[in-house]
Amino acid sequence: MVIDLGLDREPPAARLRDWGRRPGQWRPVTLALVIALLLAVTGSGPAPAPSLTLTGGMALDRRTDFVVLGDRLYVSVASAERTGPPTEHRWLLSAYELPSGRPLWTAPYESSVEQFVDVQRADGLVLVTGLVGGEGITTPTTAVDADTGRVLWTLPTRVAVADDGRTGVIGGVLRPDEPSGPTVRAVDLSTGRDLWKSTLAAPTTIRPVPGGRAVTVTSGDGGGQVEIRDVRSGRVLVSRAVLPPGVSPNLSVTVGDSLLLSYQDAEGSRGIAAYDTGTLELRWRRALSEDDARRLSPCGALVCTPNAFGVEAIDPATGALVWHTDDADAVFDVGGVLVADAQPAGLAAVDPATGRTLFDLGGLETILTSRTEHGLVSVGRTIGDDRSWLSIARPHTAAPRPLGVVPYRVWDCVAGEQSVVCRVPDDRLSVWTYR
Repeated sequence: MVIDLGLDREPPAARLRDWGRRPGQWRPVTLALVIALLLAVTGSGPAPAPSLTLTGGMALDRRTDFVVLGDRLYVSVASAERTGPPTEHRWLLSAYELPSGRPLWTAPYESSVEQFVDVQRADGLVLVTGLVGGEGITTPTTAVDADTGRVLWTLPTRVAVADDGRTGVIGGVLRPDEPSGPTVRAVDLSTGRDLWKSTLAAPTTIRPVPGGRAVTVTSGDGGGQVEIRDVRSGRVLVSRAVLPPGVSPNLSVTVGDSLLLSYQDAEGSRGIAAYDTGTLELRWRRALSEDDARRLSPCGALVCTPNAFGVEAIDPATGALVWHTDDADAVFDVGGVLVADAQPAGLAAVDPATGRTLFDLGGLETILTSRTEHGLVSVGRTIGDDRSWLSIARPHTAAPRPLGVVPYRVWDCVAGEQSVVCRVPDDRLSVWTYR
């Protein structure tokens, strides 16, 4: 999957659990290699301790979602309290310690569906963003004390955490309570109160960039007006119309200290331009052909963009082509591992620096939604056998590590720093630690 990072920063419902799932296309060679490695680890010398040890478990409705951040597991659950129609529940976020699985706290958050849109860490806080339907879709964000689970505040929109861990930014669509125009703002995450806000003439995105700053990009009649602000004070550090009059960006993404804009002019010509997020000086520009997709996404320290002949990985600072693969339709990051997707061949992990295939994932069940920074867990099974063979690929490693065998079917697995979390039969979630 390659994520279309447009100017509307509210995440769509497609972020939710099953987006990007690939059922196993079992390749005997790949699965046999995993099993052989496991047997080699466990079949020689004195009898070793179990490589996977069950440390915790909890009920988890198959509709609900979970993520792993740091040494915590966060799970969405429905409470017994109903807030509307018979099918509508009040949703809760439960936190568990990893790898023990010990429950820590449970806190309510606003959502009308089972799964959360996002969970983020901040300085002493956890921010959970829900999804509320009705006449219009909203994405309210609730801040929870990370130690106690006490709810501190709720705001009616998604909040992105800046790199200082203390500030959140919100942008820039027209809201009914602000008829004067779209407003971007920053909030103090400890209180949810505004630190500053700015009303603009057209829809504007805002996103954090390194160094305690934020970048705003105005579309429509704004003609590509870009500002760099101090995220805490709102002071404008640099302001510039980076595109010609009448040319408006339709996609934007930041990678490192580069801002990339995809745009189209009045004649229909398309292109990508990159700017320094410190000075807004133009770094490079390139034309896009009609066959090039209008998509940009970070892939490691590079930017990946698909075209008619595969996927190109570009240095965001220079625009230089670093590598190209014609063996993939998309390249994306899952848990710090770069994965190429080529149908019908399947998935493979690739080297972020060269695009070279590191190892094949086609014979394993791999979940493509990125819900952890700790690596990519794959599950293998053989026909007629309920056992599950687990392996993990860590970021910056050249091969997956076999972990062990679970004597029943598991799926939807996510890595912790020293643990693996998987869905198991009977609507439960289990946690294992490994040697």
